[in-house]
Amino acid sequence: MLLKVILFTLITTGKTHANKTSTGFGDNDTSIKNFISFPDIRGDSTATISCSGIIKKNGKLNNSGCYIKKPGDEVYVIEINKAVKKSRFAPATHNGKILITYFQYLVHFIQQGESKEIYFYPNPGYKENIEAYGIEHFAAQRSIGKENWQKICPRHQRFTVWVKAHVNEIGQQSNISLTKGSGLQISEKCRKAIKETINSSVFIPANYKGVTVPSTYIEPFGN
Repeated sequence: MLLKVILFTLITTGKTHANKTSTGFGDNDTSIKNFISFPDIRGDSTATISCSGIIKKNGKLNNSGCYIKKPGDEVYVIEINKAVKKSRFAPATHNGKILITYFQYLVHFIQQGESKEIYFYPNPGYKENIEAYGIEHFAAQRSIGKENWQKICPRHQRFTVWVKAHVNEIGQQSNISLTKGSGLQISEKCRKAIKETINSSVFIPANYKGVTVPSTYIEPFGN
């Protein structure tokens, strides 16, 4: 039974924002496509797994995590995690400098008869952006900096806050909003620190067919 793995990589044209490049899956021997396996499942199956992590300057993905949305997703997450440990990604750059970035991506598994396929998409599947640019676009990405919010927000009590912002075609952020996810209700001081972190971050704009485009950026903050 053959396994086909498809990575959606960045197309570059003269219309891109030249001093910024997105984090990607890479296409060399250490790319995740060379390490991912399809779980041993009987019968036809399909699953889309949402994952994220921090891409370090050496291309290693740290703090890797994938969401388990329904029973049975666990077997796919296990295979993704095993592949991530062996892989190296292509880090983002800004003015020639390699950045540490928060990277969100989807992995789509399809098994039909004797055919097995795995697709990697460089975005978290946010509906508004998918409707505008399709599933293959590169989502906007945020460079990880000092992250002062971690010093102010709760460390030992669980909380999740979803941040949403508009990022234009040159990577300027605006219209930042916070929505409570789960756990503790955070203080105004914590909310302010998260917004200040977003405002001070370098953003790589979304990319559609080699052209940088405006988009909605989303990211969960929490512990």
